[in-house]
Parts: sequence; structure tokens; C-alpha cells
Amino acid sequence: MIRKLLFPLLLILVSCNAPTPPANNAKVKTPSKPKAVTSKPSLSPWVVKTYVDANGVPSSRKYVRLDADGTFSDLTVSNNYLHTVFLVNKENAGILLHQFKKSNPAEKFTGMARIKMKNASGKELEMTSSRGWNKSGGILIEQNNNDYSQFRIFILQSEGVINVEILGDSSSVYHFDINAAGFADAFSQI
Repeated sequence: MIRKLLFPLLLILVSCNAPTPPANNAKVKTPSKPKAVTSKPSLSPWVVKTYVDANGVPSSRKYVRLDADGTFSDLTVSNNYLHTVFLVNKENAGILLHQFKKSNPAEKFTGMARIKMKNASGKELEMTSSRGWNKSGGILIEQNNNDYSQFRIFILQSEGVINVEILGDSSSVYHFDINAAGFADAFSQI
């Protein structure tokens, strides 16, 4: 019987004198602040290019280029694919309109082309042109009637998307949007 009493008593004594577990020396991690995510600057849709001569040799003259897609309609088709190329240099600007696919030649205008632009803030610009960008086609926005200066200032002062409508000869209508973002930076490099 003494054994029966002694055993629980011994257990109590041993448990009271049990060694203490080692102290937890591990450092408590404090929550760290999340690192700021550095966003990559958005690429400008306006690209600085260099003119090349007939032999493919680059010149010192530069221009700014923007490609945009849209639609065109005329007497025979409605809302078909349009690829547009804007070319802007220090003297003038050109708009090349490629119907159906990018690789088609630029449209040639034989009469007047009326160009209407409207920016995101509702400001509008209207210009007319009767000249081609070059012998291959396109529309020239030149210094006459101050059109080129107004065009350049309009894009420089616009933010975001600019809606463009071109009314061409033979009842052709072209619609597309251009993005003004990055134009000022690109234009300053030419």
C-alpha cells in the first residue's frame, strides 16, 4: 500500500522538479512593409524614326510615327478594316490610309480631304487638304492656312484619345482614334 501511495507522490515530485524547457531565442518577425511596386512606364504609341535616302542610308532628319486601326466606308463597303499611319516632322504631317490590310498601298486622294479631330475634352479641329503626302498617296497637312501649326498644337494640348474622321473624295469616310499620350516627348526628340 505504501508503494501505491509512494508512486503518485514520486510522480508529483518529479514533475515539479522537471527541467524547464529552453528559452525561445528565436526573433519574432515583425511584419514588413510591402515593397512599393515600381510600374514600368507605358510605352508611347509615338515612335521616333529617321528618314532614309533612296539608297537606304539614314539621314539626320527625323519624324514621329503613330500607327492606328479604324474603319472606312464608301459607296460599296461599310465599316471595313483601316490601318492608319501618322507621320509628323518639323515642317508638316502626313496621314496614310491603308484599306482592308496594312500591306495595301496608301489611298490616293484626287480632290479635297476634310479632316475632323475631337479630343477627350471636347475640343475640335477641322482642316482641309488637297495634296498627297507623297506620290504614293496619303494626305499632307502642311504649313499653308496654318493647318500644320494648329494640328501640332492640338495634339500637344490634348490628353488621351483623339477621334479622327476624314471625309475623302468619292464619299469615302474614314474613322479611327489616335492616342495623344507620349506625343510631346517623342516630338521633342526630332
